[in-house]
Amino acid sequence: MSELQGYGYTSDSDESLKSKSGASFGGNFGVANLVKFAYSPNVAKEGDAPREAIEIEIKVGERSYKDWVNPIVPGVEMYGPNNTKLTDVNDEAYKKAFNEAIGQQKGLVTHYLKAVGVSEDSIKAVFVNPVVSFADYAQRVCSLLPIGYDKIPLDLFLEYQWNFGKKQDGVTLNDKTYPTLPKNMKGGYFLIKAQPGVWTEKRLEDGSLTYVNSNGQNHPFERDANFMKGNKGTQQVLGQSANTAAASPMGQAPAIAGQPQGQW
Repeated sequence: MSELQGYGYTSDSDESLKSKSGASFGGNFGVANLVKFAYSPNVAKEGDAPREAIEIEIKVGERSYKDWVNPIVPGVEMYGPNNTKLTDVNDEAYKKAFNEAIGQQKGLVTHYLKAVGVSEDSIKAVFVNPVVSFADYAQRVCSLLPIGYDKIPLDLFLEYQWNFGKKQDGVTLNDKTYPTLPKNMKGGYFLIKAQPGVWTEKRLEDGSLTYVNSNGQNHPFERDANFMKGNKGTQQVLGQSANTAAASPMGQAPAIAGQPQGQW
């Protein structure tokens, strides 16, 4: 158990005084590792209702970036255009939103697996028999991870949070949005095996973003002008951004996992 410190001596070269190194917005090349991709029957905080998920953790230097793939099941609230709440599972709008959400999630899982060397044929092969539950699905995909997957150097693209997160008090908004893991595949590839070469950012005349190495090759990480102009491609500063409405419930982007989320 940690103890509270009192006054005394601390060296000005103490390593604990330094900021932890981490990733920045955009491409981070050859510096990331997928250190966790595992099913957990309960990821809820103490006192909250049990919640199963695939836990994901990527490390860049000393900093961790985490995400959770939560079950999407019929009956859960979905959101349509203009953040319209959808609850009727027989409604075509609900079915469309549900299918888009679960499709994005399955594509996201495939993306993580392929980044550490799992082939699409291997992924398809574990679904020869129908999936009977989220736990069944999660355990099948997690079983595909190769030994030593957590040591494979990866290229990582971080985007900005869709809206302002909250400080530890759970009420006060952060003063800006910060780089975070993408929640879906809408922006494009964001995690792949480290590509050879030194990659240089290139902003095109239309505002799109790409990366090029000394041989003139383009990296798979590309973002179009619409992405770069939106919340994911532009850091928002509280009180200064035109997108500060995203900090309020009515300004949230439509969710893809059955409930309003911080990113779209």
